[in-house]
Amino acid sequence: MNEKIIAYIEKAVDEIFSTMIFIQPVYEKPIIRKKNDVCVPKKKDITGIVGLGGKLTASVMVHFEKESALKVTSSMLGVDYKEIDSDVIDAVGEVSNMISGGIKREFAAIGIELDQSLPIVVNGKDFDTNCINIDNSVLMPFKIDGHNMFVEFSFKD
Repeated sequence: MNEKIIAYIEKAVDEIFSTMIFIQPVYEKPIIRKKNDVCVPKKKDITGIVGLGGKLTASVMVHFEKESALKVTSSMLGVDYKEIDSDVIDAVGEVSNMISGGIKREFAAIGIELDQSLPIVVNGKDFDTNCINIDNSVLMPFKIDGHNMFVEFSFKD
């Protein structure tokens, strides 16, 4: 299952970044974590969170360092952003929504229908994000101009 999830994340990120953001993120080695493992680096400044439910209970979290969020938003909107503001928060929510939608579409193709929540965006400095009742997580790290972005897919078996 983890290999499928990794492929779904990569496909969703590739589609969105090539058609909407026009940046090629650099993939790094995926991290698989089990319940109670801590592996999401503390260095994140803004995260978009989307819940998935139905035949599978899951969440998609897209974590950004400030610099990667600014770069993605600037490229998406064609404006040079220097600080996290309401536009950056909206863009992070939309990127999270699109990535989770791409993953949801891949699950539907194999007969696993899921409902998707609206995105929630958390903005702060070096905060923690944990999901309740999650057994497994796949964490896909990316670099955007040398800055971190992570897509985390957590699910309950």
